[in-house]
Amino acid sequence: MRWLRGAVVLAALGVCVAQVASARVPLFVRQTGLVCNQCHVTWTPTPDLTFTGVKFRLNGYRTPWVAEKIEAGEEGAMNGRRLLIGVTGYLSYHMRSNLFQQSKAASDPTLAEPDAGPVSSNPFSSLAWDYAGPIAENVGIWTEWYSTNFNPVTSGDASIGNQFGAVRNDEFDVRMAWNPGEGGNIITAFYNNQAQNAPFFAAFGSGAPAGGQGQFIHFGVAGWLRDRVALELDIGPGQSNLDYKKMNYGSVLAVMPLNTDGMWLMPTFSFMAGNDLTPTVAGIAGVTALTKGQLGYTSGSMGDFVRTLFDVRFGFLDHGHWSINSATGLSWNRDRMTDGGESKLVGFGTTWRLWYDRTYGVNAGITKRFTYEYTDPTGVSHPIPDDWGYNMLLVYRMAMNFAWEFGFSSVQSLHLDQNWRNGWNWNLQWHFLY
Repeated sequence: MRWLRGAVVLAALGVCVAQVASARVPLFVRQTGLVCNQCHVTWTPTPDLTFTGVKFRLNGYRTPWVAEKIEAGEEGAMNGRRLLIGVTGYLSYHMRSNLFQQSKAASDPTLAEPDAGPVSSNPFSSLAWDYAGPIAENVGIWTEWYSTNFNPVTSGDASIGNQFGAVRNDEFDVRMAWNPGEGGNIITAFYNNQAQNAPFFAAFGSGAPAGGQGQFIHFGVAGWLRDRVALELDIGPGQSNLDYKKMNYGSVLAVMPLNTDGMWLMPTFSFMAGNDLTPTVAGIAGVTALTKGQLGYTSGSMGDFVRTLFDVRFGFLDHGHWSINSATGLSWNRDRMTDGGESKLVGFGTTWRLWYDRTYGVNAGITKRFTYEYTDPTGVSHPIPDDWGYNMLLVYRMAMNFAWEFGFSSVQSLHLDQNWRNGWNWNLQWHFLY
């Protein structure tokens, strides 16, 4: 068990790293003076949002009472508009290092069950940096740039594990926000490449299989009214064009019967329709052989679609030692393809994050596709069976911006007319923000 002895040594080294890192905090903490937990129960493995976090994001990444800036006065005496430059840096970084990982692939039940793969490591599994915050009196921006992992095996490079590949702009969101009247109202116009409901809840979700409500471009408007109701309307040209010959449109409605960080409850309904989004059956094994005149489905194959997601967000901060955030959702989706094929997907998911003293955490979720079927162009219906899926992550956050994570989950492979044997995956990694 040499790899296990190595894990113990590296864990001890992690203690030293965390002690050095504990004085370093991400850019929003530097900007606002608020701690990370004001807006997140946890940022690991992906950030969730508290009530304050949702409002901060919709407000253009600005707090209403903290506005440390350098003012340029009337700026040429033309219109009196002010230059807003934060007195601290707007850059932040994160990095993950996968110390040990192992998986067993899903497999064909008609064949012999395969063995699990070897235990391996990836010292640089994720590297990203952000530029975010207010960039004008009523304008805020969020960006996230990722450097993708470099694979020395496929590239033929002999330097193992010390390189990254291409850089991509993973997230981009520019918001113009105003605060009319009293009661914390927000009116915002935005332009981004995020999933439709991401401004409300960031990357944290129920896990309900929904086929996705993301696309290459969104722009629209949103309103936040007296901390009780939020409404978003948006359109976009879709995933395969920039010219609006094909396009999508949607909306998000949230109500907030409980609306404090002490306890929040946010039922939310998201709706998207159009004719340019990746079909829910794209990439499902067995579908390509049945498509009519196409080599598999892409966003360009879409005739029209409807995607809906109803979910309920519940959580609280610091009730005694405990903090919780949760999302439970039900999705209903229908796609019609240009060749006459059609798919339906009804999915359920629930994910809970339970934290003690903001230090020890359990993130757990289950998912299920209650209905998942593809009707080919000849009218024959084919089920796409699956089982309940699960995932769990145990977290020890040694500092506000440094965490150890041990996760394990089921692995499924979806096939037309056949339920494959499930596999599994586990990994141990550390995660660091600055």
